[in-house]
Amino acid sequence: MTQAVLNEKIEGFKKSIDDITAVLENTDEGALYVKPSETEWSAMQIVSHILEAVHFWVEDLGALLVVPGAKWGRNHEHVRRLAAVDENVVARIKKEDAITALQSLVPKVEAALEKVEEEDLVRTAPSYNPNFDGKPLSFLVDHLIVKHVSGHYGQLVRHLEKVQ
Repeated sequence: MTQAVLNEKIEGFKKSIDDITAVLENTDEGALYVKPSETEWSAMQIVSHILEAVHFWVEDLGALLVVPGAKWGRNHEHVRRLAAVDENVVARIKKEDAITALQSLVPKVEAALEKVEEEDLVRTAPSYNPNFDGKPLSFLVDHLIVKHVSGHYGQLVRHLEKVQ
């Protein structure tokens, strides 16, 4: 049963990645770096954030499978999170490279979720983020990997509508 549920999550994740890459492929590269406002990210900042975040959460998931109950997570001030959306960093990301990197996330997430057992999903652990403290591992998979990416797909579309 667990593998069927995890396969469903993988398919949802893959669909979001496919949707994001389709948007990138059909958008003029210059538009990807335009911020809708001073307080909003550009499309490429969103993509860079997705890339960094998925890598972070997959690594955290793997660590929690090895050391159940270990403190996990981060807050919004995490240095890698902030660096991923820095405009100077993002300006060096090419559209083709971003698409390739996004597509490479799918096998990475698949490999990580293949290691998850049913009993892992209900385990809880303290978190560096008080909002996530004591959440089960299923929260990390559902919200911080799968739904996080699908939410950013919607954000990407809204942002591009504003700048085009």
